[in-house]
Amino acid sequence: MNWELGVQYAHDVIDGKINVCRNVRSSCQRFLNQYANTEWDWIFDPRFPAHVLDVASHMKHTKGPDAGKPIVLDPFQIFFICAVYGFRKKTDVSKRMVTDVILYIPRKAGKSTLTAIIALYELKFGEVGAEVFTLATNREQATIVFDAAKGFIENLPPEAQSWFEVSKYEIKNAGDSQSMFKALSRDTKKTGDGKNPSCVIVDEAAQIVDRNSIEVLHSGMVARQNPLRIYITTASFTKDTKFYEDMSMFESMLNGEATDNPRWFGLLYGLDPEDDWKDPKTWAKANPMHGISVFEDAIAQRCEEAKHKPAALNEFLCKTLNIYVSANSAWIDRNYWDQSADELPAQDPEAVFIGFDLAATRDLNAVCTLKRYEENEYYAEFQFFLPEAALELIPKHYLDIFEVAIQSGILKLTEGNVMDDREISEFIKQQCEKYDVKEVGYDAYNAASMVARLHDAGIPVKKVGQGMAVLNNPSKYVEKLIMNHQIKHDGNPFVGWQLGNCEVYEDVNGNIKVRKNESDKSAKVDGIIAMIIAAHCSLDNPFVSNSFGFRSF
Repeated sequence: MNWELGVQYAHDVIDGKINVCRNVRSSCQRFLNQYANTEWDWIFDPRFPAHVLDVASHMKHTKGPDAGKPIVLDPFQIFFICAVYGFRKKTDVSKRMVTDVILYIPRKAGKSTLTAIIALYELKFGEVGAEVFTLATNREQATIVFDAAKGFIENLPPEAQSWFEVSKYEIKNAGDSQSMFKALSRDTKKTGDGKNPSCVIVDEAAQIVDRNSIEVLHSGMVARQNPLRIYITTASFTKDTKFYEDMSMFESMLNGEATDNPRWFGLLYGLDPEDDWKDPKTWAKANPMHGISVFEDAIAQRCEEAKHKPAALNEFLCKTLNIYVSANSAWIDRNYWDQSADELPAQDPEAVFIGFDLAATRDLNAVCTLKRYEENEYYAEFQFFLPEAALELIPKHYLDIFEVAIQSGILKLTEGNVMDDREISEFIKQQCEKYDVKEVGYDAYNAASMVARLHDAGIPVKKVGQGMAVLNNPSKYVEKLIMNHQIKHDGNPFVGWQLGNCEVYEDVNGNIKVRKNESDKSAKVDGIIAMIIAAHCSLDNPFVSNSFGFRSF
């Protein structure tokens, strides 16, 4: 691998041969300006990036179809190494110019490979007593780079393997007992004081909300001659982070809005504001590994899904195109639900599950009876209950929706100004007499007395927690069923309206939770939540075919 390929990458970007966003183009131009500058304190010395590349050339891939093959870095990765390692102090080339680095890039762009190479290089060829750390939101994430580095060592030639001493949680530079390479979680703030890092790789930095976990390691680098802090991350759903603050500062330097600091370098891949995310011509701008480790067919499939499913749009924009977005978005296009309206099947269901969601004493309560006919074929029936006096609290713009629901029978008004859950429990008992109900799932909020009543009646009740860990799978399952028209229903607009009120909250790991649109406190989603609870019960009771594996004719 030749360091000149990195410089050529910068030229190709500026010449328009490589399609990138303005931020990356600005970084390349900045690099070339520094490269050509003979009047300042720094000089580009190719020996240093060449040495990093020489070390990297002895490493081999440890996973996937390229396992066992030598690592060949992509031109943008070589450019990254040139920018970080190439500029040295004129009066003392042992001093590196760049100390703070940002690689802001989508998923599947070779982040772990590149950073594992740098971590091992800093451990072996950095300062004496090098302390190298990877930091992430949790230890599992932090160990991705650490484990990749261990894999590289295992596949090095025997002579190079002897450079390192490897244990389960630590790698040392052989012969330097004060050196270490460890993976840390964001909880390092409890034990970070006293560390003297020479290199810190902050993996998925955009997800780390606790700025202290970054700062405590950064503050420990002051005594190092050549400290190196690398933010390497994909976009996330929150801007309230130390990373976003530092990235915004660097972006201001690139745009000429702040005084340039040559100790910083970054590559900020993404789209420009005017770009159409649906246009395939823009996708390569966001990811320099487009067509190499990220293939257009896969992106096209995700894009098509994002066009039709609002919940997938934020994931596509954030993780594939590297655009900061809100964690909340509309859940499912209501048309998918409306197009699934149908008559109740004539045959008996294979299994029946009930989910109920009890609201506050003066609010809407929902029961969903979910009938399963085939493994992924359902029919959903709904019944809602509302205290009569609570109707007066419904905003006028929603009153017609409730009145139509009352007339259709899907919404029953109960006497008084507070809800008597006895009517709901009686309804559920009637459903259990009518069908062979496998499970009745419930949200524990306000449900103690009613659950006790159902339990005494011999009804199989089950608490379904409302946390993301519990609701992620059934929510995604219901989402898939709705989009495939596999949940049929009678088409009552009261339920369709509630589906339109749903927004999805997505965490940084892609887990989702459906909830009410917080901008409209009067909107209702209770029926949809009840259906997700019923789906949770269904997933816990797998479909058993009567065909015993034989095709039926």
